[in-house]
Parts: sequence; structure tokens; C-alpha cells
Amino acid sequence: MQDNAREFKKIKYGPLPVLGMPVQVQCEGFKCMAFRDREGRWVDLFTHEFVPRVLGVVYT
Repeated sequence: MQDNAREFKKIKYGPLPVLGMPVQVQCEGFKCMAFRDREGRWVDLFTHEFVPRVLGVVYT
């Protein structure tokens, strides 16, 4: 479990990307590819459903 904790600490959350730019986002319990729509809401890149509770943009 300590290895997982160390791996999680390596993740850096960056600034919000420009609208429409696909990025990897960290949500509660999973990561996915998403983009922000015109109104700033996160949308899943593949299913086009809204993504709940985005914690941050993942930069490794």
C-alpha cells in the first residue's frame, strides 16, 4: 500500500486547459480523458457524458 501512496504523490495537478482541449483528469476513484465545453463543464472525451467531481488535471 505504501507503493501506491508514493505513486499517487507523483501526480501533479496543473492549471485548467483551454476549452475543448482533451486532457487526462483525476476524478474520485478513476481517471479519464475529458475536455471542457463552452460553459466550462467537464465532458468525457469518448462517451460525451458530463464527468462528475473532477479533482484536477493530471500531469505526470
